[in-house]
Amino acid sequence: MRALYYFLIGIVLFYIDTVIGLVIPMHIGDKDIIFVPHLTFMYILIVCVYRSFGVAMVLSVVLGLITDLYFGSFYGLYLFGYILLVVIMDYFFKTFYRDKTMLFIIILASTLILEIYVAIIYA
Repeated sequence: MRALYYFLIGIVLFYIDTVIGLVIPMHIGDKDIIFVPHLTFMYILIVCVYRSFGVAMVLSVVLGLITDLYFGSFYGLYLFGYILLVVIMDYFFKTFYRDKTMLFIIILASTLILEIYVAIIYA
C-alpha cells in the first residue's frame, strides 16, 4: 500500500511541477525565462535517501517515462537522467548519512546537473 502512496505523491508532484512551469514564465526584455522546479525529481532523490534505493529506482523509471512522454521530443532523456542521478545520490549518501545540509546541497547540485544534461542533449 505504501508503494501506491509513493507513486501517487509522485504523480501529484509531476502535475504541480507542470502547472508551476506553465504559470510562472517571466519576460525580461526580449528573453523568456521559465522556472521549472523539478519537484518530481527532488521527490525521487529524497525517497532514495529516506526509503530504499529500489523504490527510488522504480519511481525514477516510471516517472521518467511519464516525463518523457509528456514533455519529450527525445524519449529516454529524463528516464536515463533520473536513473543516473538516483544511482549517484545513493552512492554519495552512503558517505553523508542523512545530513540535512548535505542533502539540500546534493539535491540542488543534482537538479543543476539534470538541467545541464538536458541542455547539452537538446543543444
